[in-house]
Amino acid sequence: MSRVFRFVPYVTQQDPGSEPEYSAECVAGDEEACGAQSGTWDGPETVDDWMREHMKETGHRHFRRSFVDFAELVPAARELPAGLEPAKAERVRA
Repeated sequence: MSRVFRFVPYVTQQDPGSEPEYSAECVAGDEEACGAQSGTWDGPETVDDWMREHMKETGHRHFRRSFVDFAELVPAARELPAGLEPAKAERVRA
């Protein structure tokens, strides 16, 4: 029994079916971090507004911001010369 394995290069891209998420946590404090959290939002502006409001109320100015997105691996778009196996494409010089 023989098998043929073909190398297909993949690239990482942001999943177009989902939106990134933004959040912040207050890390200000002398002995312990405040720990107040902004919640999760769909844009950085809302998180920035929350940090400014928290600073006005508490005087805290140090935050840990987070950005989370969803990724997917998709085949890299490239064309191979006719009749060339994908596994041998890396050896071809233009």
